[in-house]
Amino acid sequence: MTEKKTMTRKDFLKTMGTAVAGVAVVGSMSGLLTGCSDENAQLQTSSESPKWPFKYKKIDPAVAEARAYNAYFEKGG
Repeated sequence: MTEKKTMTRKDFLKTMGTAVAGVAVVGSMSGLLTGCSDENAQLQTSSESPKWPFKYKKIDPAVAEARAYNAYFEKGG
């Protein structure tokens, strides 16, 4: 009198697809929630944040090239 319940391949794939989609949606919610955080609270934690708008400063291309080259090899770019 016991009834054996079987799961077809189609049912399994449908269930797993729904589970993967649910995990992806829940995982992406953390990025949305951080975008809604209070900006003033973040600025208060960092006392060295630069003022906006930034002042224009002319960049020497040779100096920028040397800094980029050295940073690539020092920091493992």
